[in-house]
Amino acid sequence: MRRAVVTRFGPADEAVGVEDYTPRPPGEGEVQVRMAAAAVNPSDLVTIAGAYPSRTPLPHIPGFEGVGRVCAVGPGVRDLREGERVLPIGGPGAWQQVKTAEARWCFRTLPELTDEQAALAYINPLTAVRMVQAYAQGSPRPAVAVNAAASAIGGMLGRLLHGRGVRPVALVRGDAARPAVSGPEWAAAVSTDRPGWEHDLERLTGGGPDLAYDAVGGDAGARLARTLRPGGRLVHYGLLSGLPLPGDLARSRPDVRIVLFRLRDWVHAAPRAQVQEALYEAGRLVLDGTAASTVQAAYPLDRVREAVVAAQERGGRGKVLLLP
Repeated sequence: MRRAVVTRFGPADEAVGVEDYTPRPPGEGEVQVRMAAAAVNPSDLVTIAGAYPSRTPLPHIPGFEGVGRVCAVGPGVRDLREGERVLPIGGPGAWQQVKTAEARWCFRTLPELTDEQAALAYINPLTAVRMVQAYAQGSPRPAVAVNAAASAIGGMLGRLLHGRGVRPVALVRGDAARPAVSGPEWAAAVSTDRPGWEHDLERLTGGGPDLAYDAVGGDAGARLARTLRPGGRLVHYGLLSGLPLPGDLARSRPDVRIVLFRLRDWVHAAPRAQVQEALYEAGRLVLDGTAASTVQAAYPLDRVREAVVAAQERGGRGKVLLLP
């Protein structure tokens, strides 16, 4: 069998390699999953780069999202059978041909989804759904801004918010007229490469957003937070910049709330049945297009470095998959 492996932190296209291995047989409460497709996500790339060294032991097998079929069942497993298609979540390891995982972290996926769709029906769709449910409820309708709006999850947030009667402002690097942010779900698009973009955002939102979704972190996330009107909220959920929000941000804007959203926290706290139903909901949103992702390319596992390079391209045409 073959798997991707990281033995040192660094740029993903340099640090990740491929090796032969023998899958560990499933123990008590475990199953083996023959992976069919796995996503290459920003969370994988920043982890490989060393963003979370204290909780990423080496060697590291990347891949937080993927789909496969149960190929072996260990003692004590009652709810899963060989041949069932599952999403093995709860930890990394999707970038390998066979993943041994705890059965309690393997969730069924809708049969209508293709493997390609199912491999992308967890992290982005469920994150977008949970963040909209948690922070964009109520009346009056908030003024909302979304950075990295041309990304897959940015588009999902825009469509989900629009479905609730909210048209957010899209923030993007580069061309603000690109098709990804020109749809009816967006009130306007602003390029953060343009000097003074903060003033444009404040004007478009009537004095600053009430709510902003930040996938970037670092200085860009801080600048977005500083545009919030008093009492506003920044939902910080990604590190596309590779940098955390500045430590003095809360002191400089004590009148706004900075919320750290991690899907992992909710998944690990919620009852299994609730997580399963949420994944079914996310799958239905993938099927109807609300949470669908465009796939620009799929690579065999032995070409993982090419896959990583494609996923890192600025202004990419969609998600990248590995086919173990």
